[in-house]
Amino acid sequence: MGDGPSLNYWPWFLLATPAPLPERLLGADPDAVLDHAFDTWSDRPEAIEERSRTEYRRAMTPATIAAMCGDYRASLHLDREDDAADRHAGRRIIVPVLIVTGDAETQLANAPDVWRAWTSELDATTVPGGHFVPEEAPSQLVEQLVAFLPRAAHPRDE
Repeated sequence: MGDGPSLNYWPWFLLATPAPLPERLLGADPDAVLDHAFDTWSDRPEAIEERSRTEYRRAMTPATIAAMCGDYRASLHLDREDDAADRHAGRRIIVPVLIVTGDAETQLANAPDVWRAWTSELDATTVPGGHFVPEEAPSQLVEQLVAFLPRAAHPRDE
């Protein structure tokens, strides 16, 4: 996706728009929205098997669409307020944090920098692929999780 933020980040702005506009747009043709995401946000669209695509489509109910939009609205409004309050209070995440992104993912390229400000125990890594890490790099994701989870279960056993 080399079209810049206006075209690449459209979900952040569209889905944060007050209800019911984004819900109605997504609900009008959820398959088209999902196909667009699969084909443009993944590095290898063919890695997203038809059974996975079918499950995503099955999950696109009105309730799911409303929850998706609610999440984006919270990110734009409530989450920013909560982040500012946490920063002001000096609160940080005290458990290990793992970030796994696809090496072709442009939207989350700065995720390690963002999260490093919130925790002192950050593992950040990339795996092959784009936005759909579980579908594009399942074995690599499992490897990262298997290596990380024992440390996360027993943080700072000093």
